[in-house]
Amino acid sequence: MIIGKIIKFIEAIKLKRLIRKLNVSGSNNNISSSIVIYYPERVSLGDYIYIGPNAEINGLGGVEIMNGVIIGPNLVLHSANHTFKNSKYIPYDETFDFRKVTIGENVWIGGNVIITPGSDIGEGCIVGAGCVISGTILPLSIVVGNPCRVIKSRDSEHYYKLKKENKIYLKEKLEKNLKPEINLNYKE
Repeated sequence: MIIGKIIKFIEAIKLKRLIRKLNVSGSNNNISSSIVIYYPERVSLGDYIYIGPNAEINGLGGVEIMNGVIIGPNLVLHSANHTFKNSKYIPYDETFDFRKVTIGENVWIGGNVIITPGSDIGEGCIVGAGCVISGTILPLSIVVGNPCRVIKSRDSEHYYKLKKENKIYLKEKLEKNLKPEINLNYKE
């Protein structure tokens, strides 16, 4: 029991040090202590962001995660790739192609998602578990699969009404101590 508390204490210190190295770190974020961020000085986080366990973010090419984003466990995010075109070696050389990744406001990313360099996930998107994201995802899209494909869009009127009312899940949870409700009658 004491060893567990010591380990949690050490993890909390390591996380605080990592967050101080970020280019921008918003407030009221809930980030798992198991996160790994390479090049944190090139990563910017907004407010009210949740990042689940075992996330790995490579910020070399730049990463911006905006307000209200919820990210499930085991995220892998890359913002740069080795250069192979006209490289000096095979399969690639020591140079990199930097391609910023942007995750818009209020995006919900499921578990085990891979985000490739240059991806731009629009505001309000829902990314299904296990997706591989590459390229631009238009705002309010709901995407699934590998490669990901849009299966529908969120209700824009409802989304923008909630946004105008500042109904951000993590904000509400932190400020009002919301508890999950189980809806057994959910129908799509």
